[in-house]
Amino acid sequence: MKPLVLIVFLTGLLFSATIHADAQTNNAGERENATLEKHLKPILAALGDMDVAKEKTVREILIAQFAALRTWHATNDALIKPLWNEFNDARSKQSPVAANAALEKIHGVYATFQPQHEKFLAELSAVLTPAQVEAAKDALTVKKVKVTYDVYRQIFPKLTEAQSAVVLQNLQAAREEAIDCEAMTEKSAFFKKYKIKIEDEYLTAQGYDPKQARKDFAANQKAKKTSAEEGK
Repeated sequence: MKPLVLIVFLTGLLFSATIHADAQTNNAGERENATLEKHLKPILAALGDMDVAKEKTVREILIAQFAALRTWHATNDALIKPLWNEFNDARSKQSPVAANAALEKIHGVYATFQPQHEKFLAELSAVLTPAQVEAAKDALTVKKVKVTYDVYRQIFPKLTEAQSAVVLQNLQAAREEAIDCEAMTEKSAFFKKYKIKIEDEYLTAQGYDPKQARKDFAANQKAKKTSAEEGK
């Protein structure tokens, strides 16, 4: 191949490679923006109507929080995941001491994210009402507080108002920790942590038998389903 022809050929290859790389970068950017909008949409919807300036500020706060979460978890997930495995293993072996020890270690890792956690909530509180901040927390945890609380009221229909308030308080504490998670599995793990506190510690001390209550609830649900199918 003649030198001039070779130069033209190589230039063409380089140009094609550059175009391909740019296209891949653009596609990656579009996917990232689509994912970001997917996360933002339910939160902004939960906050209700806002003027343009306020919505812009809230979007910026949320985007910064998502970036902080991504960066922090990229560094710390290698520490956290084995600890959750340790916790689950201790629970399966019915070892509360070992389970609590694992939770303490998890808490220690997450303590390094606490300044960002507080900054995030302070920034939201500066532009949103307390009710809207609550709505944002609920959206970030797919309304697990309400869903779980409603189920508890069904499983334990005789809960007093005071007892229900304690259950709700614990679920809100779970939400407070879960908003620092990226993965839904870990958000659920924090709720599991507080469900254990609610059932094994609080409700048991209040004279309830959570295991039997859950069995009775499951049996009632099955009976209702059977009855409904037979009535069709």
